[in-house]
Amino acid sequence: MNLLLIRHAETEWNRGGLIQGHQDSALTARGLQETTALLTALAHEFPSVDAVYTSPAGRAHHMGNAIASHFRCPLSVEPLLQEQAFGDYEGMTRVQLQRDNPLGAEALFSTDVLFTPPGGESLACAAQRLLSFIQNDLAATPHTTCCVVTHGHILQGALAILKDGKMDNFPRYAQPNASYARLTLTADRCEVIKWGIATHLRHLSQT
Repeated sequence: MNLLLIRHAETEWNRGGLIQGHQDSALTARGLQETTALLTALAHEFPSVDAVYTSPAGRAHHMGNAIASHFRCPLSVEPLLQEQAFGDYEGMTRVQLQRDNPLGAEALFSTDVLFTPPGGESLACAAQRLLSFIQNDLAATPHTTCCVVTHGHILQGALAILKDGKMDNFPRYAQPNASYARLTLTADRCEVIKWGIATHLRHLSQT
């Protein structure tokens, strides 16, 4: 199976540097352009998509619905694909968190996959949710090409495990909004072919 792990398009909170987690915000004008650009790229690369699975967050669901509509395939909402829960940090800006709790900010975004924000969950737990869905649910399906729309931080953790076998260097796997990773998935193996694919976004304005 071709498995595409896709990050949702840019939101207002992404643009403002706010921590979203299980919270949500509307897409920006650029986010709408990113969605169109990604659809064009996928249509060029893949003749068909058999199924789309999306996080329940509105920002992910928008992308999932656009892909499913374009390829005329089923769309399923999967809670296991939700972003890491950042608990009390949700709604704060990264700058604010770094100012008020620099050790927590560093642990969360750079160094410690086991760090659990107050009222939230660790990246280790979140990444295992995503990998569990891929390995226990998707691998058993007969799909040829499948899209999974999820979120930036949980993707970092999952890709680190799949590429390195550990999560120590998870920040290395940060992906831009509306970019994707391409994997091959069988019943007993999941291999990352390429990650951070974002060439389809180069023509977009940076404003």
